[in-house]
Amino acid sequence: MQYRNFGNTGIKVSALGFGTMRLPMFPNSNTIDQEKSIELIRYAIDNGVNYIDTAYSYQDGQAEIVTGKALKNGYRSKVYLASKAPVWEYNNEYDFDRILAEQMRRMNVNQIDFYMLHSLDANFWDNKVLKYNVLEHLYKAKRDGRIRYIGFSFNDDFDMFKWICDYWEHWDFCQIHLNYIDEEYQAGLRGLEYAKKKGMAVNIMEPLRSGYLANVPKSTQIVFDEICAKPVEIAMQYLWDKEGVSCVLSDMGSFEHINQNLEYAKVSSIGMLSGKRIMAIKKAQQTYINSRMIHCNGCYKCNRCPQHVMIPRNLEAINKIGIHSSVKVAKEFYDGSVALVGGSATDCTNCKWCESICPQHINISHWMRKLPELIK
Repeated sequence: MQYRNFGNTGIKVSALGFGTMRLPMFPNSNTIDQEKSIELIRYAIDNGVNYIDTAYSYQDGQAEIVTGKALKNGYRSKVYLASKAPVWEYNNEYDFDRILAEQMRRMNVNQIDFYMLHSLDANFWDNKVLKYNVLEHLYKAKRDGRIRYIGFSFNDDFDMFKWICDYWEHWDFCQIHLNYIDEEYQAGLRGLEYAKKKGMAVNIMEPLRSGYLANVPKSTQIVFDEICAKPVEIAMQYLWDKEGVSCVLSDMGSFEHINQNLEYAKVSSIGMLSGKRIMAIKKAQQTYINSRMIHCNGCYKCNRCPQHVMIPRNLEAINKIGIHSSVKVAKEFYDGSVALVGGSATDCTNCKWCESICPQHINISHWMRKLPELIK
């Protein structure tokens, strides 16, 4: 495993981090397979991963519980533990301490190494963070030892990212959405460079864009085949190549997935990309630009639709049209999804509840109305 500087903290973290947003679940269930998940987390740690990332909201709170169990039996001392505060849950100044205490109980820890305000955007910043003096409570938690380092994950545009970075002098790190087809999306490459100049560590989420960059269109696969590279390998190398990237997070749900990423991480370094691989990435970027995909990263915050519409899977069906240039593939996926778990797009009532919490600001109700037309 290669290790990288974590901003100005003096800490070195593994180039590959273990994300717990998509831990394996029992078939036809919303329940995490705890035994398998614990095995996976510990296997990654045994092979050099020292950064474990979870959150209050991941998999309806189950992820923090499972993470805590995985870190028993001496594993806690081997890793840096990161979690996130659900700022959308704050309704008064007492909620910060209440929720942090709940998270620490869930994970059975007396300290969280890296603690983030989750999914910051202009709305949450003004109406939650500033309104309820969250920064003051956050810094107090650092001073009294409940957390070690302060950060935020981000889902808005670059100007808002810059505003948040500059507003407060106590940020240690941030977590941004970045991959080779989203260079100008949200904070993007400009955000990476800006945070680096301020001495902040930068963690990367969605390196594979919820798996889309692992299953590339045939035209892109041909380009990668010419340089004897696999899609996941290229996607991860694109990020590790960049100075300022501290840790690339991957939600690894199988031993095969972990082993694949471990092999790629072993040879990771800044400036690792050759000219041929850079040209291949540029061609891949153009392929995805032409596919016009929806910027859904599968966070599942919208998964509690009042009408029980299975929004993430429905958006994925739309994206399959662009990725595979095939309505047939999209229709088969959609029909199979509805048959398995329900949640038809036609059940949408346009209430826009989902849009009020979507960190990507997707016009979800529009796409739910559009989906049946697209897959006719």
